[in-house]
This record gives sequence, structure tokens and C-alpha cells, in this order.
Amino acid sequence: MSDQTNLLGLPYIMPSQAQKHVTHNEALRLLDATIQLSVVSRNLTAPPETPAEGDRYIVGSGAESGWSGKDGLVAAFQDGAWTMLTPQEGWLVWVADEHKFVCRTSGIWAALEESFSQFQNLTLLGIGTTADATNPFAAKVSKALWSAPYAADGGSGDMRFTMNKESAANTVSLLMQDGWAGRAEIGLCGDDDLSLKVSSDGTGWATAMRVETATGRPCFPQGLVHSTGAAVAQYIPTDPGSVFRLDVSRPATPRTFALSGVSGTTLTLSSASAGQIFGTAMRGLAAVRIWNTSKAPAEAAWVDYDLSADSLRVTDAAHVAGWSAGDALRLGDPNPTGTNTLQMIAIDISGFLESALGAVFPQKGVMLLIYASSSDGPAAQSYSGTGAAGTALGQNALSDGMGNQISVPVTTPTPSPISNSNLLFVRESVAATATDLTAAFCRVLGVYA
Repeated sequence: MSDQTNLLGLPYIMPSQAQKHVTHNEALRLLDATIQLSVVSRNLTAPPETPAEGDRYIVGSGAESGWSGKDGLVAAFQDGAWTMLTPQEGWLVWVADEHKFVCRTSGIWAALEESFSQFQNLTLLGIGTTADATNPFAAKVSKALWSAPYAADGGSGDMRFTMNKESAANTVSLLMQDGWAGRAEIGLCGDDDLSLKVSSDGTGWATAMRVETATGRPCFPQGLVHSTGAAVAQYIPTDPGSVFRLDVSRPATPRTFALSGVSGTTLTLSSASAGQIFGTAMRGLAAVRIWNTSKAPAEAAWVDYDLSADSLRVTDAAHVAGWSAGDALRLGDPNPTGTNTLQMIAIDISGFLESALGAVFPQKGVMLLIYASSSDGPAAQSYSGTGAAGTALGQNALSDGMGNQISVPVTTPTPSPISNSNLLFVRESVAATATDLTAAFCRVLGVYA
């Protein structure tokens, strides 16, 4: 049997031993020096000149004098003499002059934080604050630094911060707050498209930008704004589409017609004059507003198809439910209809938007190719986004009626009452020797979104 303990080397009281108290007291002295171990310093290489009873030191590297050859041992000053304690792997010591713990590991003393190379499966971690079940990792710091390990340090020089979500319907994002109320969020929010959202109160959110995962194309649902605060329209070129085209001889607008009958969404005129209201080229692209002026006040309906030379289709049977034979119809809004004081024809172009762009939205404007001709003089087509005085832009036929064309941009701020698009307005006029309009049209070349 050994005469001392394996770990601390405390002496055993042996059988039939005399003066047992000496052995017992020696063990107590060693325990007193070892338990709850705290040292004054770990940097001295020689005994201090005036140590206090009970002082302990970790002997520094390159020890000399009375501590020669004792590097790394714990020197305890007890009963006026130095006792050397041999540290074991894992001893934890508080170093008073450094205000830190050191740990004995692999034969050296290392700062406690240096001795930990891995933390695995932690459930909570709080830095400068308290983590909880809602925020199992929480940090309250003024700055945070992430850096890639350089090649000289054994790294690649790259760094990628990865965040993952379970499925497309979940969210992975970076949320920025002010006073714990959300102000901006960027990430994959409820789908796999990258979005940037902002909020003024943390409750209502607006998507400022979205990038489609499938195509990589960015879109700006709220539009772009110039530094002056004015909205910046985005121009989208499109395949040309005729949102207004009539090829028959006809007088200037406003034009009037007599109603012969109504059946559901079908209006039958008393003459073969449907071609003065709606043209074949407009099918699926536009709807024009007509008025029943026999009603007080006048009632509106929207024509979206020419069924025959004397019949037209309207978008909603409810609009014409009270109409009957003999009623007077008018193409060209009564003055005034909203901002339309020029008695222009209102055109809904939602069909064109759906066909050309796959979506109906309140476009800010359109780029138009306008063509006008007459059988005998300078007839004209003019377009506007409001119908207000001074807003009409257009093109005249030549003095002999020969066709003439021009391309112009037209802003379209007036919401359509039958779709999510904005209206376009057209006026047809004759001047000087002209008695009619013949082939005349408006093709949309592009849209300002």
C-alpha cells in the first residue's frame, strides 16, 4: 500500500504509526494549499523577498534561485518555508494579478479561454445579455467582427455566412429594428424569391424589391423615385398592339348611334355602324366606353368585341340591363367626365397588358405610334391620359388626306373603373376641307411601369 494519495500526494496515517497528528496536520497543510487554488502571480521565476504566509505562486518559466528547476509547479509559502505542489492535468487556478483563470493542460498553464477549442450542442449562449428559449443565441455588443481565416493561417481566405430554412414556405431573413420594432427585412420571406421589405411602424410592410429565383430578374413593386421625389417610370418595350383602330369612314367624335335592342351582353345598333365604335384589330386588347345618353344621368358600358356590322359585345350585362331599343348611344365621354373635358373616348387597355406582359397593373404611361388618314383632308387622332384641356397629343393626316404617323409618349394617371390598369383617351377630329376619317389607329410600342 502506498503511503500517500495518488492525486494530491497527501500522506496516509499508517498502522501503528506514532505521532499521528503530524501526518494528519501535514495532509491538512497540503489541502489548505491546494483546495480553491488561487495564486498571486504566475510570472515570478524566483521567490519574492517578503512573501505573506499562505501566498501561492505558479513558478514562471526559467526559474532560478530557490525555485530553480521548479518551472510550472505551484509554490506555497507555509510556516515560513516553500512547499512545491505538482499540478495535475485539469487543475484550475485563479491568477490574482491577471484577474483570470488558468488551466493545466498538456503540461502547461493556459488561460482558461485558450484551453477550450470546441463547444458542441450548447442550448443557450448569451454574450453581454441573457439568452432564452426564444433567442437561444443573444449578443449585446457594440461591434461584431467575422473574418475568414487567411491562407497563411491554414484557411482558404474565403468566408460564407450560411442561413437555412426548412422549406420554401418558411422564412430565413435578416430583420433590422428600431426600438425593437421592425424597419427593414431582407431574405427569403415565405417563398424562395429574395425580397427587401420596409416598414414605418413594424406592423405594415411594403416590398421595395423582389428578385425572382427562377429568372434572376429584379422588380420594384413600389416603383423608383428620383432624388426630387418624383416617380421614375420604367420603360418596357412590347410587341405592337392596336388598342384603338377603326378603318371605316366616319365623322369626328363624339359620335352618336341609335340602339335597336339589348340581349345580355349584346347591343344591336339600328344601322351597320359598329365599325365606327370598335375594330377587329382591337379584340382581346382593349375596351372602349360608350354612353346611353337617354338615361339621366347618362349610363356607361364598355365594348370589348365587334360581333357583326351592327352588333357589339359589352363587358358586363349589368351595365346595360336597363337599356332598351330607341335609346341614344354616344362614343365620347360627356363633358365633363372626371378630368375629361375634351369629350374624348375612354379606352381600357388591360387586355393589351395581359397579352403583352402577362399582368394587369396601373401603368404610368405608354409609348404610342399614331396613324391618321382621311378621304379628303387633314383629319386627326389625338391621345391623352386624362382628357383634360391642353393634354392631347396626336397626328394629322396630310392636307389631301394621305396617312401620316408619329410616335409619342403619353402619361396615363387615370384609373380604369373596370380593371387594375389606367385609362387612355382618344379624340378623332376633322379640320379644313376634311369630311371624315378613314384608316386611323394607335399602337402601343411600350409601357411605362
